[in-house]
Formats: sequence, C-alpha cells, structure tokens
Amino acid sequence: MNDDTVLAAVYRGRPATIEDLATLTHLTAHEAGAAVERLRSRGLLGGLGDSLSYPHPAAWAAGAVSERSAELRRSTRDVLAGLEQIVTDLPGMLRQWSVGEASADLVPVLTRHGPQASEDLWYDTAQHDSGTLNAVLPEVDRFLATGDERVVRFVQALAGKESVHVIVPTSAADDPAAMERMRRYGSVGVECRLLDDPPSWFWVDGDQLAVPFEWGEGRPTSVLGVRHAALAGMARDYFESLWQRADPISPSGHGWTPLLRLMRQGITLETASRLVGVTPRTGRRRVAAAMTHYGVSTLFALGVAWAADSDRAA
Repeated sequence: MNDDTVLAAVYRGRPATIEDLATLTHLTAHEAGAAVERLRSRGLLGGLGDSLSYPHPAAWAAGAVSERSAELRRSTRDVLAGLEQIVTDLPGMLRQWSVGEASADLVPVLTRHGPQASEDLWYDTAQHDSGTLNAVLPEVDRFLATGDERVVRFVQALAGKESVHVIVPTSAADDPAAMERMRRYGSVGVECRLLDDPPSWFWVDGDQLAVPFEWGEGRPTSVLGVRHAALAGMARDYFESLWQRADPISPSGHGWTPLLRLMRQGITLETASRLVGVTPRTGRRRVAAAMTHYGVSTLFALGVAWAADSDRAA
C-alpha cells in the first residue's frame, strides 16, 4: 500500500493511534509506523509517538506554499513547479478529508454535483460584488451550450468584479461560436487568453478556491470548494504563471492573425508559431482554420485573401 492510499484511508477513518491505523489499513505495526513517519515528514500527519493528529489539507498547503516562497530567489521555475504539484495534490486530499469530516471543522469543504456543478458552486460561494476572479476552462463546449438566461446572469454577476481573467484552450480561437461568446463576456471587462492544453479546470475568487474532484478534469460534474486565504493565494500565483504563458486574443478575434502577420514577412510557419508562443501543431491547425475561413487551398492564396481582408478592415 503506497503512502497516498494510506493517507486517503486515514483521512476517511481518522484513527487515533498508529495501532488503530494498522487495523484500519491491514498493515503490520511496523509498516504503519513507517508510513506515519513518512507522512509526518511531509507535513501531512501530526502527532507524537503513537498518537495521530490531522492537519487540514489547507494548513498543509499553506505551509508548503510558504516553503516554496522562501525558495523564490533561488529558482522561480522550481517554485512554479512546486505550486503546480501542490495544486495537483489538493483535490484528492480535500475529497478524502470531506468524507471523514466533523461538522465542527474550521475549514469546511463544500461539494457540488451535476452538469452545472462548477457554476452552481460559484453562485453559492463566491463574492460577486467586488474583487477578482481567475478561472481556467480547458473545455468550452459545455459553456457554449449554456442557455441565454444563464449567460445574462453570468454577465450581470461578472460586471460587479474589479477584474476577471479567464484562460481557455488555444483551439477556442478557431471556433466562431466560442469567440462570439468571449466577446459578449468581454463587454463587461472579462479578459481571455489562449493556452495550449490547460492543465485542469479550476477557479479562485477572493479567498474561495474551487477544484475538480480529480485534477485534470476539463469539464467537471463534481467539484470541491474551500474558503482559505493561503490556498487562494497559492492558486492565484499558479494561475498567474499560466496567464503569463498564455496568448492574448488578437483584436480581430482570429487566432491565426499573429501567425499570418509574421508569415507575410517571410517567416516560416514553424518559426512563427514559436514566436507567438504556440506549438507548430497548433500553428498548423490555425492556418488550416484560416484556409477554411477564406475558402482557399494554398498558403499563397491564403496570404492574398487575408491581406485583402486586412486592408478592407483597416
């Protein structure tokens, strides 16, 4: 049994001693003691000797973030990688913790289920009248299918925020419906950026953090929320690292515009893709979408059609 499985079991069952843990997990006393020492060294379990105590996952994450922050001057890349690992581990820890939770917990974990779980959690818990909202939406098709009534409700709620930053997948730039929806949200100050393969759905609003049951889900139907200033700060730092890597949406609303502008100067598609911060595969997909848009089959014809369109727009 690996340490993560042991941790899940003890979070659910809350054994008071190592002996109780051994009984719960069917480990030998020696194996249970060794697992406890490893988990204590990571800050995931507390207690002295045979007695066990349980720091909330929020407290563990806050401590881990503090340690990473102290290392910031030495290696920004390592700090960001550490933040990503903390965010990745957190959903599973919160999920297991909530199963064994006592009602008197100082940091309750909220859950919502169903097709609209992510939206429902935000409506029920977030502070809509001020502050900032940062969100990552790896899959936009369900949000495009949202009815006009919910869109209007979102627009009204988001209008009260000081700033709203949203990361969507790069492929959204090739979807006219997605671009139109983003322009609608843009009318109330929502700023979107494009990122190849966003890591997971999540959002942070003030001191409220929401994550999927399983990190990596792009369209979750079960979500977890926790209000905790340190966790929210960690999530904002991680979001900011993704935001800096993401591409602003071009004024024309087409993801191919920056590529074609560079290619018009004689730069190859592969080089142009790297210059705008996307993979060559994404660059090829954007150019293919542009060809479809203009009804052409060659790069030369695409250049002519796009230049004529740009001149008319100017």
